[in-house]
Amino acid sequence: MTNTASSTHQHAMVTRDGKQLVITRSFAAPAALVYEAMTNPDHIRQWWGAGHGEVTTCEVDLRVGGRWHFAMVTPGGDEVSFSGEYQELDPPHRIVHTEVFDTIQSPPSRVESSYTEQDGFTTLRAVITYDSSETVDMVLASGMEGGLNDSYDALEQLVTRPAQRA
Repeated sequence: MTNTASSTHQHAMVTRDGKQLVITRSFAAPAALVYEAMTNPDHIRQWWGAGHGEVTTCEVDLRVGGRWHFAMVTPGGDEVSFSGEYQELDPPHRIVHTEVFDTIQSPPSRVESSYTEQDGFTTLRAVITYDSSETVDMVLASGMEGGLNDSYDALEQLVTRPAQRA
């Protein structure tokens, strides 16, 4: 990892623990900026699904009980859609929400994300709890890790732009 102000040049670390996936990634930006980029539809459209399609829906009702819905159309014409509900919000430190892969009507998962800032870097740690080990197997086999890393690389570029840091 190159420790510069412009980029952390790393991939997200994805580890499995039974019915959970734990994702860890650091960003070269303050926690408030990373949190904002992950919750503001104008910013989400710039990084979510990076390079894997055109974002067609990006709705965020950022309040406890509020819903979110992101969708894109892939270059092959397939729609990919995710949605959920916010359960806990503690900006810029923590978000807890549900997530459903609408495209296949997956069982809901619970995503607990924390944002820890130190020395101008923010570490995102997301613990995703699924309904079964089989669902975790399916998620890992889907190529989720590659798409996640592409999106997080685009998020890194967004939060390290000079205009975002002003």
